[in-house]
Amino acid sequence: MKHLSPDTQSALFEAMLDGSQVATTVTDPQQPDNPIIYTNQTFEKLTGYSREEAMGRNCRFLQGEDTSQRAVQQLRDAIANKEKTTVTLRNFKKDGTPFWNRLNIEPMTVNDHLYFIGTQTDVSTEERQRLLLIEKEDEINRLMLPILSIHNNLGAVTLVGKMNEERFSALTEKLSEYVQKNAVQHIIIDISGVIWEGDSFIHRLLMIQDVLRLMGGKLYVTGINAKTAIEISGFQMHRQSLMTFSTVQQAIEFSSGISLDSPD
Repeated sequence: MKHLSPDTQSALFEAMLDGSQVATTVTDPQQPDNPIIYTNQTFEKLTGYSREEAMGRNCRFLQGEDTSQRAVQQLRDAIANKEKTTVTLRNFKKDGTPFWNRLNIEPMTVNDHLYFIGTQTDVSTEERQRLLLIEKEDEINRLMLPILSIHNNLGAVTLVGKMNEERFSALTEKLSEYVQKNAVQHIIIDISGVIWEGDSFIHRLLMIQDVLRLMGGKLYVTGINAKTAIEISGFQMHRQSLMTFSTVQQAIEFSSGISLDSPD
């Protein structure tokens, strides 16, 4: 490149940027409001704004009410500290169409003058898939651990299949929120459909009981058969005990009796 004139080098560099599949901008943070001083053709295609429309403006013109202020602040901090950073934020094209923009900015010094190079990639498809996955996971958790309101002071949940640490954590969190939100004092957990081995399952039930007790609630475990009763009694020897019943109906009748006897 040394044998090429500065004008030729500049033209080749600009042609290279225009041929890139990545939208690129250059800003000058040493000017007021860090304006755009260059955009490539891919930026124009991505945003719908021509080079003339973008030049001299701060990149915030791509933002809208839905743009994350946390991401915007991260960009501001990086510029102030002359550091590179990458954020994904919601931007808007010239026609108002929203898109998810993965923006990377990086400082570059040329002839003792600081610039910021910004590259923009439309990741709308990936972001939609990510948000959809989170939504589906939340829906699955709700369906896996539904809490049924028996009456104003009693809720019940039926456990089915294997209960791992993650499901127990989700159950504990969900029960805590339910008790706090609905001012419920009695919770039934039916374990007739659970597959479990060892003492860890009972230990986790005891942990849930402790959490509910701290919140002023009581736990009743139902679905207890003869084999389960023996295993639980063996584990609970010299330990804190669970209040157990064979059927949900028995627990409902017992808790109803306590509620009726409780003072207002």
